[in-house]
Amino acid sequence: MELNKEQIKKIDSFLEAIGVEYIDIRFEMVDHIASEIEDNVKDINAFFKDDGFQTSFLKYMLSRKKEFEIKYKSQVKKLNWFYTKNLCKGIFKLTSKPKILLPISILIFLCIQFGNLYLKEISIALFMLLIGSYLFILLKLRTFGKKFANVKFVKFYTVLNSFLVILPLNFPNISNVLYKGNYSTTMMYLFLISLIGISLINFHFFNQKKIIEQKYNFLIQ
Repeated sequence: MELNKEQIKKIDSFLEAIGVEYIDIRFEMVDHIASEIEDNVKDINAFFKDDGFQTSFLKYMLSRKKEFEIKYKSQVKKLNWFYTKNLCKGIFKLTSKPKILLPISILIFLCIQFGNLYLKEISIALFMLLIGSYLFILLKLRTFGKKFANVKFVKFYTVLNSFLVILPLNFPNISNVLYKGNYSTTMMYLFLISLIGISLINFHFFNQKKIIEQKYNFLIQ
């Protein structure tokens, strides 16, 4: 006997309550737990019957709470590694395309060739491009980001984007640069690396955006 929507929802709600945050991981866990119940429980309706804290379902889930928490943490680590490998492969493919490689090469050439001569101007330009790119991405993905915020894939890229912007703003401290004029080639190249990184990451992300919508849209509704 298959579980109905209300019974599946109870499994989902329990996992969410114990801290299984990401809905894509939770969906896989719900599916696995539901299959186990269908295979091992003879009277499913009695198993889910609401009887306060004496519900067989609740006892069963609480007895496996630690197991679920460990599995969730393990899945988060596995997905982080999987998305990192997937991102590296995606970036490698992107940089092999002339339309992507050309502007990157031009930026690197300008920094190497004219970095010492126009250090301040190039640093400011790279800084503005970096912040502009980040704000553009935030605005463009505002609705998508809110809708799919609890999908691990989306969270992975959101954190990565933020890191690439925060890093050059703090190492060196951006206020010392802007107000005291302490420009350096290290800072310039840090801006350059962050700009290239955030651009490549989001080219790859936009390529995956439709896949995410098709795969997880039904979980959000």
